[in-house]
Amino acid sequence: MLAKQQDRSQHSLFFSLESTLNHKHPLFILANKIDWEMFEREFSPLYCPDNGRPAKPIRLMVGLLILKHIRDLSDESVVEQWSENNYYQYFCGEQEFQPRVPCEASELVHFRHRIGKEGIELILRESIRINGKDSNDKDVYIDTTVQEKNIIFPTDDKLAKKIIKRCWKIADRNSLDLRQSYRRILKDLSYDQRFRNHPRNKGKA
Repeated sequence: MLAKQQDRSQHSLFFSLESTLNHKHPLFILANKIDWEMFEREFSPLYCPDNGRPAKPIRLMVGLLILKHIRDLSDESVVEQWSENNYYQYFCGEQEFQPRVPCEASELVHFRHRIGKEGIELILRESIRINGKDSNDKDVYIDTTVQEKNIIFPTDDKLAKKIIKRCWKIADRNSLDLRQSYRRILKDLSYDQRFRNHPRNKGKA
């Protein structure tokens, strides 16, 4: 069930996050650029209006997902760090510091399932709108030079296994008799590499 909207306009008389945080901090600036009302409009119909336990605020859940990807964190880490970071809490809509975790890490999984692929794409479009020079930009330039590639380096034992297995296929295709197939040696070497981190096996590996 979608929880009732709370009136957050009344700040604490002695303390509020907005008045104490650095207004030039990237997360503070980003929090005021995102169209949070748009997420409320789009995701509210996904909740039952009058049945079930009240859900966590939509801004909180969307904010946690954005922080997770900005800081490259796991679900468990972003939830834990939220309880320790004032900027995280302000980004997710809090006006006062909350010394507790906002939700269980598993609730982020349920929220992703709830909004589906379309919801994730909506969050992506909003990030493109904010980071683009113009909200009507048609092209997006993405730098993938630091992205992990599916590369097997020459030092990897997988590459050695691949070479040996390729030689077997060449020999079978050309009906060549091998003096030694190295099948048993390859198996022994695989065991040595598998347990190479053990102190007794480092030298052998």
